[in-house]
Amino acid sequence: MSTPRAKAVAARLLAAPHIIRPEWLRDSAARAEGRDAVPFAAATPLPPAVAGRLAAAVRASGERIVLACPSAPARTDARAVAMSADGPRIHAALQAFGTPDVLVVVQDLSKALLVSGAGFAVAAGPHQFVEAVVGADVRRARAGFAEFVLASLGSPAQPVEAASYYGCALTGRPWRPAWLAWSHAAGVPRGSGISRQLAAMRQFASGQIGAAEFERRFRASRWQEMRAGERAVPPLSTALDTACWALDGYVPVGDGLPRAPGDLDLAGLREAVSVALGDV
Repeated sequence: MSTPRAKAVAARLLAAPHIIRPEWLRDSAARAEGRDAVPFAAATPLPPAVAGRLAAAVRASGERIVLACPSAPARTDARAVAMSADGPRIHAALQAFGTPDVLVVVQDLSKALLVSGAGFAVAAGPHQFVEAVVGADVRRARAGFAEFVLASLGSPAQPVEAASYYGCALTGRPWRPAWLAWSHAAGVPRGSGISRQLAAMRQFASGQIGAAEFERRFRASRWQEMRAGERAVPPLSTALDTACWALDGYVPVGDGLPRAPGDLDLAGLREAVSVALGDV
């Protein structure tokens, strides 16, 4: 099959070798799909495990073919290479390019993995695709990348720029002009995912709802927050994460599950949520 040159693919998706174009992230198709872009630490060359997650994410979206090409400006005259969405094939193809800066896309350019030689990659596309590549907790993935950047200060500037551009730092995401970061409950608008998490926390802390209903409402609202691109910063983000971790450690009494040190019962869960609310 005839494939486009790398420069044509890069012109559609990239503003720089490590930056996805803001126009691609907010055009009409992007709004319909809910596109996002999330960076994560990745060794060079791309590890086989990441290539495998990418292949699985592509197949889960109904695609079977991917195109791969160098993303560095000096290599954009090369033609993209087409291959089946198979982890070992993708891994081998990326190694064969002989450059760490590579872009892998589906044929309609709606999903992509951008690999940088600076020690990170960027998954870009609909939320389900991004989550399949980087993990279901996108907010935690962004926080993890921010920690990676802090640990690698003094290395090339690309990771720092990426952390800022992709919303892993307090500057937010430039392709979302309406983006705001909320630090306290008083500033969160009603109807947002974050406000619904807070409402569920308050109702549970006051005894209006039980643990099962609290978990259902809280996790659904957290999902809404991530899909909408909402962002909390400390101390509000800390309070929300504390409630989430408390739920992860909650083991109801009498359900037959083994208990371990640190597990929370109903009273412990309610206390943890109440303390978290007191900080915001």
